[in-house]
Amino acid sequence: MLFTPGPTEMDEEIRAIGAQPLPYFRAAEYCERVQALTDGLKYLFRTAETPLTVTASGTAGMEMAIVNLFNPGDRLVSVNGGTFGEKWGGMARALGMRVKEIALPHGQDPDLSRIVEAVTTNTRGILLTGHETSTGYGYDIRAILSALAGRDCLTVVDGVSSIGADPFAMDEWGCDCAIACSQKALACMPGLVFVAFSERAERRLRETRHHRSYLDARTYLDNIDRGMLPFTPAMHATFQVARVLEKIRVDGLDRHLAAIASRASAFRAYFQGCAGFGVFPNRCSNALSAISLPEGVRASDLVRALQEKYGATLPMNPTGAEHFIRISHMGAQDQATLASLAEHIVDEAGRLARRQQVRS
Repeated sequence: MLFTPGPTEMDEEIRAIGAQPLPYFRAAEYCERVQALTDGLKYLFRTAETPLTVTASGTAGMEMAIVNLFNPGDRLVSVNGGTFGEKWGGMARALGMRVKEIALPHGQDPDLSRIVEAVTTNTRGILLTGHETSTGYGYDIRAILSALAGRDCLTVVDGVSSIGADPFAMDEWGCDCAIACSQKALACMPGLVFVAFSERAERRLRETRHHRSYLDARTYLDNIDRGMLPFTPAMHATFQVARVLEKIRVDGLDRHLAAIASRASAFRAYFQGCAGFGVFPNRCSNALSAISLPEGVRASDLVRALQEKYGATLPMNPTGAEHFIRISHMGAQDQATLASLAEHIVDEAGRLARRQQVRS
């Protein structure tokens, strides 16, 4: 079973949608389904604007934000608290931006005053991460956006694996651009990225001079109101996401988020009573847990043992850190499955620690 932060485990109903016959993607039937999908995305992002559906990865959604909102040479601020925060800054530099990076130790809260101070009158945008997937840290995006309110600086949030798992309200919080993905909290097949622009951001993107073609948001915006996606879409993925969003809307987004938060909370609580284990960092995302390990237990060895003995697939740490493991709480999983996994983690960690003691 997948306990990775993307792709995440799909339930049977959603997996079966991937085998449905396909209509022609320019036919009225499909355009109506795209319009329904777009309405569901508005609910997910909590925006009155029109999120765009792009057949691509989350990385492409990040690039779409940069090339549509900024010109080469523009000054940006990037908050880097881990692998994916670092990715923002590197991508922006590669696309010709001048980036001031605010680097944070893994799992540490950013100093709001430091962020506000970094955003000067010459700053065109700030690149933020909803949560740092490499460490499990969940940023207080609402507080950061509130601190920047009134600035002539576009706020861009990589919510690729946080939107749909952590609370997010694009319009209410004053976010200018946000990005989500199909295979993360929505637990569908990979292939789609969703990019939403505020009214202010849309005005900016129609003035930007940056070269763009496939990721030109203007082309998507000019077609989406009639349910038309400009290029051949990953159609089965659009059907899956539309169904998931329909179910979330029936249950209520707050209830959906609370269910993920409950799984995460119960999982973390188990380890607080286990000697040698801990929860890292202090401020956690609902989407995944980072569990620190007893001394002498390497994350890579533990992840390999869990896969080989129990068929549990955990992600390796992109930071290269060996002192903690990460477990996703997104997708088709329940409390009982997570409780069983927690027991296996403790058992296998104990076995590895004893082996290390014998070798020593």
